[in-house]
Parts: sequence; C-alpha cells; structure tokens
Amino acid sequence: MTKTLLPAIITLLFGFNATAQDLPGYVPDSNFNKEQQLAEVIITANRSERKMGNVAVPVQLISQKTIRQTGSLRLQDILQEQTGLVIVNSSLGSALNGYPNPFGQGVQMLGLDPAYTLILIDGEPLIGRNGGILKLGRLGTGNIRQIEIVKGPSSSLYGSEAMAGVINIITQSPLKATAEVQIHRATNNTWGTGLSYGNRFNKTGIQLFINRYSSSGYDLDKTIYGKTVDPFREWNGQLKVAHDFSNKLQLLASLRQFDSKQNNDYQILWQNQPAVAKGYTKEKDQSAFVQLRWQVKPEHRFYFRTFYDHYRNNSFVNLDKTTTRFDETSFDQSILKPELQFESKHKTNNYVAGAGAYFEMIDASRYAGKRNLTTLYAFTQKEWSLLHDKFTLIAGGRIDKRSDFAAKISPRIAVAFKPGSKWKFTASSGWGFKAPDFRHLYLSFYNSQIGYSLIGAKELSSQLQQLQQQGLLQPGADINPYLKENDLKPETSFGSHIGAKFNGDKWNMEAGLFRNDIQNLIESFSLTFNRSNGQPIFSYHNIGKVYTRGVELNIKYRLVKTISFSAGYQFLDAKDKDVLKKIDEGKLYKRDLNTYVTSPVKHSDYFGLFNRSKHTANFKVEYNDGKTGWNIYARAVYRGQFGFTDLNGNNIADDPAEMVSGFWMTNFAVSKSFLHCFSTQCGVENLLNYTNPARLSNIAGRLFFINLNYSLANNNNKHKQHQK
Repeated sequence: MTKTLLPAIITLLFGFNATAQDLPGYVPDSNFNKEQQLAEVIITANRSERKMGNVAVPVQLISQKTIRQTGSLRLQDILQEQTGLVIVNSSLGSALNGYPNPFGQGVQMLGLDPAYTLILIDGEPLIGRNGGILKLGRLGTGNIRQIEIVKGPSSSLYGSEAMAGVINIITQSPLKATAEVQIHRATNNTWGTGLSYGNRFNKTGIQLFINRYSSSGYDLDKTIYGKTVDPFREWNGQLKVAHDFSNKLQLLASLRQFDSKQNNDYQILWQNQPAVAKGYTKEKDQSAFVQLRWQVKPEHRFYFRTFYDHYRNNSFVNLDKTTTRFDETSFDQSILKPELQFESKHKTNNYVAGAGAYFEMIDASRYAGKRNLTTLYAFTQKEWSLLHDKFTLIAGGRIDKRSDFAAKISPRIAVAFKPGSKWKFTASSGWGFKAPDFRHLYLSFYNSQIGYSLIGAKELSSQLQQLQQQGLLQPGADINPYLKENDLKPETSFGSHIGAKFNGDKWNMEAGLFRNDIQNLIESFSLTFNRSNGQPIFSYHNIGKVYTRGVELNIKYRLVKTISFSAGYQFLDAKDKDVLKKIDEGKLYKRDLNTYVTSPVKHSDYFGLFNRSKHTANFKVEYNDGKTGWNIYARAVYRGQFGFTDLNGNNIADDPAEMVSGFWMTNFAVSKSFLHCFSTQCGVENLLNYTNPARLSNIAGRLFFINLNYSLANNNNKHKQHQK
C-alpha cells in the first residue's frame, strides 16, 4: 500500500507549478487587511481563499450578520432557511415522548441523506455520527464568523462523506480586541448564555468562547407518558491561540469542547406490562488542532497541521425507583489526522496539493469489539485564469486508500465564464464516494424491546453461527448462503451542476441545474429466516441505484437602502432506478389500504425516495437602518409533502396515507442597538405554531425569545467613527 501511494503523493506535491491563501482559522500578521476580511471570501470550495465571485462551483455563504439577525442559538435553525437545505430526522430516531434519540437532526442536501454531507469546523471533520447523522445541536452559533456551503460532489478535495457537498463552519479568529456577552431567554424555560473575548498582544492573539444552553424540553402529546423532548443542558467552549514567529512563520492552536446531559424518562414494556424507565444520556466531544504556516516565498506556502477529536456518548435507563438496568449503550470514537498542504500562486494560475492520513478508532456497545481503520490520502487541484480573468478552469482529484478497501480516485473539473461585471456562468462535474462506515461493517445490535437484530456485513457470518449454536434462530434456518463474507463496496456518485448568476445594482439572481447518480447504494435487507422469537434479522448489502436531480433559484431585490427582499426555491426529483425498472416491467404492486385490492404501481403513483420534498422554498424580508439601530428580519420557509413510511408493503412512497403534507415555518425577529455597545432582540419562531407530533417530533411549536447583547468592540468602533 505504502509503495503504491508514495510516488503518487510526491508527484502530487511537487510535480506542478502553482496557490492559495488562508485556510479557516489562519491568523494573519499585523499587516492584515481588515477590508479583505469583510469581503465575501470563500475557502472551502478550493481549500484556499478565493473571492466568492471567482468560484466556479455552486457555493452559498451565510454571514455572521445573517446568523445574528435570526436570533437563534441552534445551527439547524440557521441552515433550514437556506435554499436546497432541509433539516431531517433519522428514520431510526422518530420515536415519540421521551424515548432517547441519539441521532438528532441532519442536513439533507441535493436530495441526499445527511450521511452524504461532510460537516467541518474550521476545515476539520466533525465525528460522532449515529445512524449516519451528525447531531447539529452540538454546535453553537455565538462564535461563528461565517458558514460556507459547497454543493455537489466534493470528494476530489475532502474524500468520503462529501458526495452531496460540504458545510464548513468557520469560527472567530484572534484578529482584534473584542469582548461580548449574550443572554438568551425563550419558551420552554430555555436559557442561553455566551461569552466571547479576543485580543492581540504584540505577536500573539487569543480568542475565547464559552456558551451554555439549556431547556426544560417540551411535550406535544399529553396522552402519552413522558415528554417529547426531555430536559437537557449543553456546554460549548473554544480557545484559539495564534503566534507570529515572523512574517514567514506562524502558529495556530485551538481547543474545543462540547459537553451535554439529557434526561431519559419514558414508558416501556417490562415482562409484557407497562413500566417507566429513567436515566440520562451524556455526550462529550473534545478536539485539538495545531497548524504551522510557513511562507517560503511570497508565492509559496506550506501548512503543517494535526487534528485530534474524541467523541463519547453514553446512555442508560433503569426501571423507575429500582436499580434494575433496562438498557445501556456506549459509543466512543476518536480520530487523529496529520496533514501537509502546499500552495502556490502565480499571475494566471493557482495550485494546491496535500497529503495526510486518518487514524480512526471506534469502541461501541452495539459493535462487535473495538475497531481501528487507517486511511491515507493525497489531493491536488490547479486553477487557470484566462482571457483576462474572464474564463476560469479548475481541475483536480484525490486518491484515498483505506486499510480495508482498494484505493479510490475522485476527480473533478469546473469552469466559469464572466462575460462582464454582472454575469457569471459556471459548469462543474465530479465523482464522489462514500466508504461503508463502522455501522455497515461491524454493527451487532439486538433490540431488547422489539426483538429484532441488525448485524454488520463483516460480522454476519460469525454472529449467525453463534446464534444458531445458542438456539436463537428459527428451526430449519439455513445460514450457509450467509457464511461467505459480504464485501461491501464503497458507494460512488457522479454529479453535475450548471449555473448562471446575475449581480445588478438592485437585483441579484442565481439559477442552477443539478443531477447526481449514485451506484452501489448500501441498504439494509432482511434475511430469509427469523430469530427464534419470530423477529427478523437485518444486515447490509450493495444493491441500489438512485438519482437526484432538480433546479434551484435564488432572487434578491433591494427596494431602498434599508429594505430588501429575497426568495429561494428548489424543485427536486429523487427516485430509485430499480423501482422505476420494476414499474416499467409491471412487477411492482400496491395494496389499497381500505379495500385491500392489489394493483400494479404506475409511474404517477411513485412519489420518489422517502423523506424528500419535491418543492421547498423560502421568503425573506429585511429592514436595516444603521442610523437608528433598528433591524427587522422576517422569514417564511416552506417544505412540500414527502413520503414518511411504507404502509402497503411495497417499500416505496405511493399512497397519500404514507405522506406528510406540506407546511410552513414562519420566523420573525426585531432588534435595536443603543448606547453604542448594547443591543436587544426579540422574536418568534414557528409563528403559525405548526406541529406534527407523530412524524416530526423535532418541531416544538411556537417559540418566543429575547436576546440581550453587550459588545465592547462595537463600542470602541462606533466611538472612532463618531470622532471622524
């Protein structure tokens, strides 16, 4: 493996002429241009700093101003208001009233599940996926400088999990003296407090952020024991330290910690009788990052960086008023990621290349023992600017070699054409992949409440033999077809995007067409026999072929200096190719839920993949008067109907009873700044009080909030402006 990759890595690093500026978290020297910091600069799309107008792939940017205008302290609330992003529950985490849901909510992008979107913090991966979902509630918003969203296959730079795209959450860096305090109060006895402090002492800068968030939870159905979401509290903290050894050598180090505790209080069946189970779930996420930037020449840079992250989730419940343990789970994951990156910049071309490794460990109660995986990777990308910067061409690729799979190559190409100052046209195509995760390979889970089993592909043979020896399989079960190891293949995708953008004095418009085709989709399947209790046994295999395609539109209009309107819309068509083939062949049937009459499924019956809405939209109105300090920000987000579950036995969404109807989420916030350093904000989320307890238990109903802010930096800046 090493002999194969070493020549490729050397070639990638030193075989081209080449650039880039600064990765997330990089702290410039004392000559840093503050106006440049305020410009719309994107880092994630090319792994190097670029003006947003020059990027050739579809990108969205959420600024710190927009984040604060919403008044929300939850990252999922910010993301769900963006065109093409939908916050969804895991299909495994939709139980109601108290039953612990470790999965949380994830981001669906371009119609692909949350498992296919890579989440980064300051350019480094967030770990701790449960059911393919990263719990967004682990991330606060108080220290976010901007959020960059790159849509479409990004495996050419970021490897596995980036088939749908990348969301990079960039936090504040120690650039200047700042001090800020925020207090948040909301419905359901929700409290949030945040403290942010930054300063520079000669050649050293520090940035500190601490946040606490807690809630008493909420209950959407009083007829069922327990709350829909139990009480919880969360702590977030981050410390960044930067030091300039010289104009050529700079060091950045950061520490991040998340700690939470949530009560578990729900009803169960114990010895076929209703009973109450109580306990709690604890989560911890601790990471450390060190980066050394070496400016060899004005046009050449090296980055040496190391990232370590350790995530833990432990949960238990006992029978109420006893010490009898009903259920207990543990999940422990860590990653060590060293990386070397080289950048070069010339007048007409930019170049970036790098190499590194992932050393992953997971030890979970639902997995068959402690597991380790190693991935070596190298990437390269070159960008040419032609015709006096009117035409941009980007070509790049990445090679990943995981210890249990063959090497995977992911190329990408993108072009951009700017005929004038107002128009830009782009086109991009790329290959993406997602390797089977620990869950697909090593899971060994038995549901004690219901009685079914879910076994990873590499554990299936040994687990079946063990179950048979223990007499836990139904009589006559033939395990021979499953004794041969099932070698799962990585899922692969090919995605394309064509876009056009217009920037005028009052109008800004953007449109894009996209399509993604995925092969070797990993799906669960039921074995041909059951456990001795009659419950099924599930495992995973490569079978599916799906596509997602659609169109996105964004429009913004500035009526006057203080008032602007914006709107976004996505049409999505997401379907299973094998299902379409069966419909064409007349081999797929449905049963009427009322008459029980069976009939062939028509194309018009098949809605598409579950949990996908064909139509989503958002509308926003903003009033911002810098002179008086008033800001009003109103938003309405629409999610069209989508398939929730199969009821007629054919495993597709083709009946109205299987659907969730479309709904609106309307949010409103108004804020006022005064005395140079104070601001107050109040608002309401979900103004129309939409709820769907059985199928969308994450939507809590109407929520009111108020925020109080104190910012010393704003005070100083405004005094300077006043003196001028």
